[in-house]
Amino acid sequence: MSEVSPPTRIRRMFALTVGVVFAAFSLVLGSAAGAAPPTDDTSVTDLGPANFTVNVRQAEFGTLPDGSEVIFASSNGSPLTFTVLDMEGEQLHAEAIEGYELGGFILQDDDGTVYFTARTGSYAGLFTFDPAAMEITRLDVDLQGQRVLYGGGFGPDGVLYFGTYPNAMLMGYDPAAGELRSFGSLTNDAAYVFSVGIVGDEVWAGTGPVPHLFRVNPGTGEVSEMFPPDAVMENTDWFIDIYERGDYAFVRLSPRGGFDMAVYHLAEERWLDDVIEGTFAAPVSEVIDNKVYFLAGDVLTGFDLDTEEVFSTGFEDSWIHEEMADAVGTYGFTITEVPGDDFPGATVVGLNTDGHLWRYNLETGAAQLVPADVLGSPAGAHSMGVGPDGAVYMGAYLSSGAMSRIDPVTHEIEYGRGPKQGDAIVTHDNQLVVSSYPGAGVHIGSVDDGWAWSRMEHVLQLERGAPYYQDRIFAMVSAGDRLAVGSVPDYGQVGGALTLLDTATGDFEFHRDVIPGQSVTALAYADGLVYGGTSIHGGIDSTPTASEAEYFVWDVDASELVWHEVPVDGARIINQLTVGPDGQVWGLTNTGVVFVVDPHTHEVLDRISTGRSTGNVWGRTTSLYLNEFDGFMYGNSGGALFRIDPVTHEVDILVESGVRESAIDARGQIYFADSINVFAFGTAATPECTDTITGNHEGPLNISDGVTCIDDAVVDGPVTVTSGAGIVIVDSDVSGPLTVQGAVLVHISDAEIRGPVRLGESTGRIVLERNLIAGPLGIVGNTTSQAPLISDNTVTGPLTCSGNDPAPVDAGVPNSVHGPATGQCAGW
Repeated sequence: MSEVSPPTRIRRMFALTVGVVFAAFSLVLGSAAGAAPPTDDTSVTDLGPANFTVNVRQAEFGTLPDGSEVIFASSNGSPLTFTVLDMEGEQLHAEAIEGYELGGFILQDDDGTVYFTARTGSYAGLFTFDPAAMEITRLDVDLQGQRVLYGGGFGPDGVLYFGTYPNAMLMGYDPAAGELRSFGSLTNDAAYVFSVGIVGDEVWAGTGPVPHLFRVNPGTGEVSEMFPPDAVMENTDWFIDIYERGDYAFVRLSPRGGFDMAVYHLAEERWLDDVIEGTFAAPVSEVIDNKVYFLAGDVLTGFDLDTEEVFSTGFEDSWIHEEMADAVGTYGFTITEVPGDDFPGATVVGLNTDGHLWRYNLETGAAQLVPADVLGSPAGAHSMGVGPDGAVYMGAYLSSGAMSRIDPVTHEIEYGRGPKQGDAIVTHDNQLVVSSYPGAGVHIGSVDDGWAWSRMEHVLQLERGAPYYQDRIFAMVSAGDRLAVGSVPDYGQVGGALTLLDTATGDFEFHRDVIPGQSVTALAYADGLVYGGTSIHGGIDSTPTASEAEYFVWDVDASELVWHEVPVDGARIINQLTVGPDGQVWGLTNTGVVFVVDPHTHEVLDRISTGRSTGNVWGRTTSLYLNEFDGFMYGNSGGALFRIDPVTHEVDILVESGVRESAIDARGQIYFADSINVFAFGTAATPECTDTITGNHEGPLNISDGVTCIDDAVVDGPVTVTSGAGIVIVDSDVSGPLTVQGAVLVHISDAEIRGPVRLGESTGRIVLERNLIAGPLGIVGNTTSQAPLISDNTVTGPLTCSGNDPAPVDAGVPNSVHGPATGQCAGW
């Protein structure tokens, strides 16, 4: 193999620490041979938070010193927020917990003190809230390097017990002494003590992804392990929650479906034969008339302690169940008495992740759903991708169900609903495709009538556990009539998968271990071949079985692997793959090296160092793409936004640090996001002009090679563009027909064309916006990497669109068509 290209090829354009408010600035960018430079006046514009949501992941129903019932809620975001609500949803207190993003458990002690946890990806904190003073205090305790605190309960001794990651420890905080007690790691083969429950005078602790259920004597520290029967342990990798209710312990399990729940009779020391399927993360209620209540999926369900049977509350047939169908779920509820004749006796009150407070009366079925005043906060872009309308969409991390869209015309961010976590966003079959976590899901839907998550169809769910053991999808690409999906396996597992999905029928081919023991983290496609890249890393808490990532080629029709190799020595992850200029395959590795492959011979043609390595084990927080307007390759890695000349392979660093995601829309506008906000980089790129025409031009104009730019000109005569050439018309008048056949680029904006216009068999980017076309417009047989953008035009004649792959889009800005609009543009 050839050596990595030296870092001396890198030219840094400017340094910028992302995460603060940008001021507009400009700089001069040097020209690179073989491609046009971006505009000389390039600025970065802060567009605001990528997502902004209420995301309640923990809610504790408690009391104030005067005895009034309240809700203590934490909402994930940047930063995490803590809110106190009355039972009507009115805000009594709210504040941001700076430096923390994710909440953990919330518990109220008998003396009224509220304890809660918060964390980032690298450290955790234990906090108290004084309801009398309405003050939050971070406890000064040594958490011994534990990054996450799980579960929690007050023992008979008044000590608050909880579990940890990454050392699977059991800890206890003694409020009386103000000291932390550690029981040490309970096991060496699991990283998480994920659940802690107080059962009698014992502390029960459950682990994962290697499942153990321990019973700990808090006085002596003695630990013993329980061994549930096969009916409980089948397909169980985690113990998620533990609750003592009456004579029973309720133990939630994962990845069994949607977190199933086993029941254990304490006095008789027996597990019930039937496992309750599909329970959600909300707690099991206190005992009411010898019954307990829980959420099975999103349905309020009961369990009779006398008969040991599950029973319906009628919730599934109520209007409120249908109304809350789009919510991610409820992580906290209580059973109490609510004033009013419609709510006699016991009423369930819950707080949804999206901040809606709901009530359901167990006797009458009466229900209410009202917004609660939970303090929200920004949620950064977890993923960025381009939809069929040419707009950039952004998914959020562990949200209440949020996505956003950047309007390509106004650059305004439109906040909307989405999946709990959108890991990848692409276009397939002229539809928007979003992958979701957990359980490796795929959703698809049209955006022709505007973007709405409710119109997305859930077409794939590989699920954790048997038989597929997949959890995260970070790579998707349209592969002819199917969607290629690359996935990372479940916690503790190695061996990702390549899945070929028919999104219309839901049928799929599943190929695990295409490269044995490696995850599939990058995908590209051309001419019947899927190009794939791997990561040596599997799910969290797994041990790699390989040392270097591989590039592979998969024949879709033959359903077989035709090539694989290590493209860059020492690289553990291939973060990105894309088809670049001349059909070559370009890839980005975790070492910051970009490699270029001949798709026919599979030879690695060059290895280009960006000097920017990245540490994400699954190839996230990176990107790589071709800007068809200026011919450059762009991407981000190691916090930097970079540009590569496709001919000289010279690297320019455009933004020095802080970049976590980036994408390019249909107009050539580049966006990037840091951990919170999203930014527009410069303006939409303009292509290189081989020839430029200004002023008046008399007679026919025939363009057979290069890119001809008609700028602020008047052309009196027909214009013809033939195969391999390109045309840009800006602020100009053309009198006569415009015929484009087989062009590599068509960009027409703010122009007036008096005569018929036909765009056919083009292979490069097509943009027509804000034009007056005085005659018929035909868009026929074009095959482009992104949908032709036909936006905000006035067409005085008929509009015909047929045989385009993908079909034209208007990016939400409709055209005014005075004649009939037919084919793929019907209804415009």
